[in-house]
Amino acid sequence: MKKLVTNAYILDMASDEPDIMHKDILIDGNRIVKIDNNIQDEYDEIIDAGGNIVMPGLINGHTHLAMNIFRNYLYDNKLINWLEDAIYPVEEKLDQDSIFWNSCISCIEMIKSGTTTCNDMYFGMNKTVEAIEKVGLRANVAWGMKNDSQIDKFDKTREYALRYNYPGSRINVLVSADSTYNCDVEMLKACKDLAQELHTGIHIHLPETLIEERKVKRLYNKSSVELLDSINAFEVPFVIANGLYLCDKDIEILKKMKGGIIHNPISNCKLSQDICDITKLKQNGINVGLGTDGIGRTRTLDLFEEMKMASYLQKIKTKNQKPIEPYEILKMATIDGAKVIGKSEEIGSIEVGKKADLIFIDSRKIHDATINNICSYILYTINGSDVDTAIIDGEVILRNKMIMSFDEEEARRNAISVIDRV
Repeated sequence: MKKLVTNAYILDMASDEPDIMHKDILIDGNRIVKIDNNIQDEYDEIIDAGGNIVMPGLINGHTHLAMNIFRNYLYDNKLINWLEDAIYPVEEKLDQDSIFWNSCISCIEMIKSGTTTCNDMYFGMNKTVEAIEKVGLRANVAWGMKNDSQIDKFDKTREYALRYNYPGSRINVLVSADSTYNCDVEMLKACKDLAQELHTGIHIHLPETLIEERKVKRLYNKSSVELLDSINAFEVPFVIANGLYLCDKDIEILKKMKGGIIHNPISNCKLSQDICDITKLKQNGINVGLGTDGIGRTRTLDLFEEMKMASYLQKIKTKNQKPIEPYEILKMATIDGAKVIGKSEEIGSIEVGKKADLIFIDSRKIHDATINNICSYILYTINGSDVDTAIIDGEVILRNKMIMSFDEEEARRNAISVIDRV
């Protein structure tokens, strides 16, 4: 089925410099086949963008979808206390039904705020995969591995990778080693071996807190990055969540890494952690994307808010008014994020041959009267509620701010019942 998107102001994120184009986009099935002025090809459906800004769907590089009901639960505690005293005891009560509905409302919330792809790790991922499929998101998924992981997590990873890791699949499976703090050397080696067997990558927290990093150094006399390098873990691609407390030696090692680092600025702030020096990482050629982390650790799944915070924090970190151009921050949420999670050949920019993952930004509100600079406007003025339409894999999933693929009210009712139950 062919769809023609007309009257669009396209920010394609494909160039080194920002370029806004008033053109049409022709979609055939799930791929973009033409971008031009006044396309006259035959089509089955026309989608009038209404003069709005059309850009690639945003990429949330680090999530825990099934944690949605933990938003503001026993908030403002240190990470280790919050996990051990609040989250772990309640997580034990999450059954398969709970994981499904928690994941559904996270998928819906992300799509309604412009995210079309996420990179998720948690447990009970079979129900998260079911939610992702039903709502229509694009995703990488992984079963979180710790020292006490059951063998079935390895089996599930292998089973789902064989089922979903094929060219063109909307869902792909990674291996997840939770962290160097929660995984000993043997577990880390087992995760690396499984990733090599499945020809996939590893999703890991690294390092997130100074307490965790100090423990690793006491145990191994190495930093987390040095520990992974010592077992040749970087022979496979890595998606590293957080990337705090990295020394110069760590950065030198990470230069050879396939994948990159996902910066979670709001989560890091809320948990009173350090500020990731993404300016330095980017200067050293390391790919950097953006994520929200699990909703329990933060307050939002809105990547527009994460972009703002990322920019503000770098001004503080570097004491420089413009350490990173607005366009570079937008790239972190689109094409650079796609590079980190291994999907840049398919998504992250609007180009002929790529998957049709697009969002329309409503630019008819009162705060849109004075745009001046398009990238600065998107970065500092737009938020998720300004997203009007989302197309994922060629399908219209959000239209006029309404989810088309799933009953949003049903998801809300069931999420409330999960909260009451657990």
